[in-house]
Amino acid sequence: MASIDVRDRGNKVVGKVDVDAGVFERAVKPSVLHEAIVHLRAGARQGTHATKTRGEIRGSKRKPFRQKGTGRARAGDRRSPIWRKGGTTFGPQPRDHSTRFPRRKMKIALQMALSAMRTEDQIFVLESLAIDEAKTKNVATLLAGLGLEGRTLIYDPEADANLALAARNLPNAKVVSGRGLSVYDLLLHDNLLTSQDGIARIDEALR
Repeated sequence: MASIDVRDRGNKVVGKVDVDAGVFERAVKPSVLHEAIVHLRAGARQGTHATKTRGEIRGSKRKPFRQKGTGRARAGDRRSPIWRKGGTTFGPQPRDHSTRFPRRKMKIALQMALSAMRTEDQIFVLESLAIDEAKTKNVATLLAGLGLEGRTLIYDPEADANLALAARNLPNAKVVSGRGLSVYDLLLHDNLLTSQDGIARIDEALR
């Protein structure tokens, strides 16, 4: 078993929470994390980029001039790719960029990302994340009290609407809940802030 400090809102250690060493003390392999990030970013691509082929360009199919006798190159119609405003040859077409990635391997990548953050003391656990009102200053005060600088990922297992509303205007804070915790978010942010219930749920889900 491993343990993580539980802090109050003044950043004082008030206890410890036990977590599974297989989740928070796993050896980190950068290659696995890289594969996970590539998979997640590829899946997020819309794949809607496209160019028009000669069959999709608007315009007449009439032969622009006679085949012989003009001294010009032969031309079939003005939609040819060699003409200005003609179609595109072998241009991008709408497609799905997502790749296959084993679920077990993604679970391992999450364990590695959490282990890396724990090693760097980037995981902060509070007794509760609840705030009284959905005001940005409440979350800003909370982060300042913990001395959190840079990007902070807040994992809220209760999906508190007040917390989500209060944090959305902070450029360096992001709130996720449920199964929203991803390797990409963990590596993109400098700190992970959650509650005792949140760290317990992460630990249980990734064992």
